[in-house]
Amino acid sequence: MEAREILRKLTEGISLTEEESRGLADMIMEGSIQESLVAAILVALKMKGETAEEIKGFVKSMREHAIKLDLKDTLDTAGTGGDGFGTINVSTAAALAISNVFPVAKHGNRAASSKSGSADFLETLGYNITVPPERATQLIKRDNFVFLFAQLYHPSMKNVAPVRKLLGIRTIFNLLGPLANPAGSKRQVMGVYSLSIMRKIAQTSAGLGYSKLLILHGEPGLDEVSPQGKTYITEVKGDKMEEMDVDFRDISKKEVPPSRLLVSDSTESAVRVLRACRGKDPDVNHFIRINVAVALYAADVVTDFKEGYEFSEELILKLPEKIESIVKNNGDLSKFMKIKEISYG
Repeated sequence: MEAREILRKLTEGISLTEEESRGLADMIMEGSIQESLVAAILVALKMKGETAEEIKGFVKSMREHAIKLDLKDTLDTAGTGGDGFGTINVSTAAALAISNVFPVAKHGNRAASSKSGSADFLETLGYNITVPPERATQLIKRDNFVFLFAQLYHPSMKNVAPVRKLLGIRTIFNLLGPLANPAGSKRQVMGVYSLSIMRKIAQTSAGLGYSKLLILHGEPGLDEVSPQGKTYITEVKGDKMEEMDVDFRDISKKEVPPSRLLVSDSTESAVRVLRACRGKDPDVNHFIRINVAVALYAADVVTDFKEGYEFSEELILKLPEKIESIVKNNGDLSKFMKIKEISYG
């Protein structure tokens, strides 16, 4: 189907099939549609409301165009971002902690809507975020952790980047990244910015081959596990879905408002994470622990969230040493030591 015909359908409120959506995404990622038409199509999709079938078509195209690795027995903690709070990089901190007990292929990018993206956070810690495929395999074997920089592993996205920047609004592409880890990770914790998006992504991800995917949204609007209220979770295994909710206040007897977890940039985020590991920032410590607990459950290292929360304390104590080892093998250790000095000073 031609792009203009697709635009006509969308503007009339007609949804695309998965096959049509995948064909459209192929054309966009291969740069065969002019930018003005791409912009019109993305806006039309957004105004109509993207369906699970449309998202799935785009995801399959994005996966096909990625530089792929065979690291399926790994965990990812990539989420959609976009909750607007600006909290610490808790999903990346949790990923680093989890790598003590389970291999992690962390997929991510620089900040788009937040103060600090996963790439910014890791770079501040001294980690070299530009990891080519052959080295990625070596690092996962050596460190149980590797970061897969989205810009490097999804080169076709350069064809849509100018349009996304020009539009300056959320489009279907904001939903794709977390579902398109080039490692093919079968386990994942995916925080999302709204309940409606959570349900849509759950429908999309069913049948995409996940062993265990936890899609979550935390009160009062976080794309992370909530330190203040309930966290709504949809667990996806293969093509089966189960909805649940958890309130970590019942487990930890502790409550932290998101306002006490905010940072202005990646440096402040890194400093607060390291301080939390030493018990000098109990609010951040708690926030990391509850996110680690859910990731441990996703990895089947523990059988429930309570067990995960209890185990998380041990992993956070080991976190600075783990980061130092990871950076030493792939990065600038002097940068980490400087951040560590600021944190512990």
